[in-house]
Amino acid sequence: AIDPFKTLETYGPDATRWYMISNAMPWENLKFDLEGIDEVRRKFFGTLYNTYSFFALYANVDGFRYEEADIENRPEIDRWILSELNLLVKEVKSFYEDYEPTKVARAINTFVNDNLSNWYVRLCRRRFWKGDYTEDKISAYQTLYTCLETIAKISAPIAPFFMDQLYQDLNNATQKESVGSVHLTDFPVVDENKIDYSLVEKTHLAQQITSMVFSLRKKE
Repeated sequence: AIDPFKTLETYGPDATRWYMISNAMPWENLKFDLEGIDEVRRKFFGTLYNTYSFFALYANVDGFRYEEADIENRPEIDRWILSELNLLVKEVKSFYEDYEPTKVARAINTFVNDNLSNWYVRLCRRRFWKGDYTEDKISAYQTLYTCLETIAKISAPIAPFFMDQLYQDLNNATQKESVGSVHLTDFPVVDENKIDYSLVEKTHLAQQITSMVFSLRKKE
């Protein structure tokens, strides 16, 4: 038999809750699986933590504190991820309002793993590594910061402890907002002007082609 207290002790309440909510609606039956919780802890929370750690490492080196004005003319890759982020916020808000937390967790999971980690951070690594503190590097910092901060806010109802820590770690460094907890912030507002639908479509096509190429390589 599974001891629920030992499960919480081992995996934590957020990973346990995220696993249960992302796999089935709260009113549906769920076949409980400890390996599933461990997978959520590694693939979602681990990926998000590694993304934050990557950001924090280079932000600390360069002294980034989000003191600069928002960069207006951002590179295409930044405009793409911000488009995806605003589409995600719009989608997640609708799911919450419809009492569909399972769809919320799955949408956020897809964004963090497929778009933010596997695509944006992977393609932008060199921008953070570069020595000069240029406008391009500032844009990369501002963009990744915004993504992490927004993820913390929209995920907080499902993972209150992890997301509050993530938010505080970000905000304590920048003092961008005057509140001490993610649970005291407003839900993010969608900025329609930052959604470039054609760019999203083009990037989705590039992602699909890349995925197909990797699949063919594995077969060989």
